[in-house]
Amino acid sequence: MRARLLRGVAAAALAVVVALPGAATPAQATNPDTIKRVGDLAFSLFLSSRSGELTEQQLVQALQEFVGAVGAAENAIMSHLDAVAAAEWVGAAEHAILEVPSLPNLSEDTLQEFALRVALHARQAKQVFEAVESDAEADHLGFAIYALFAVGLEARVAAGIGMTTYLPSYRAAMEAIINRLEPRCTSREGDMDYHPSIYHVVHTCTTPNGPRTFQDYQVNGDWQQGPWTEETLKAAAGATTSWALARDTLRRLDEGGHRA
Repeated sequence: MRARLLRGVAAAALAVVVALPGAATPAQATNPDTIKRVGDLAFSLFLSSRSGELTEQQLVQALQEFVGAVGAAENAIMSHLDAVAAAEWVGAAEHAILEVPSLPNLSEDTLQEFALRVALHARQAKQVFEAVESDAEADHLGFAIYALFAVGLEARVAAGIGMTTYLPSYRAAMEAIINRLEPRCTSREGDMDYHPSIYHVVHTCTTPNGPRTFQDYQVNGDWQQGPWTEETLKAAAGATTSWALARDTLRRLDEGGHRA
């Protein structure tokens, strides 16, 4: 049944594969939203498959959308993989991303092999993540880990492979990214001249690419900037890092009750 379905998917997805967008612009390469969509679509397909509401036509459509999303994010994903120069698994991981357009054309056995291979690359990336000293390099790895686990999730659903061991690994990887790259913020009184009508506090938050500064600035009771809370500071400081994507995924896993 799964093999017949995949042959149908291959025919329906052909137009999507040949119409994939070309190389992304430099702006897209640094935009995490394109990579986030890859994870969003993979997780949506997973939830639909778990609920038993997924029809054959819906699987065809989901795979078409996923191929398009990976095509749009390809340059961004590759830029992060390329930044991890010394890792032996990088070439294999890049190959896995580049092979996503072929996913709908794979036989059942080959699709299962692909899903297992991507899971291996994702776990290897997580091991390297834990070993590197630089947070900037860890952030590049975080994006790669996010993308690889998403591709692996999509492939496992399509291949009908169980999630018993995969979901705990997925969760552990996202937790590792969050624990290491979570912004940490400190606050101090601002440098403006003292005046009874002025309230000024400066918040400095850590990020993998250096500190970011935010201000609470109030004049005569009117907020010019701020006010910031601990949560909004973290969200703003980490918005363009892999921490934000990992946090979103972990929330989805928690909300869906998918705990290790």
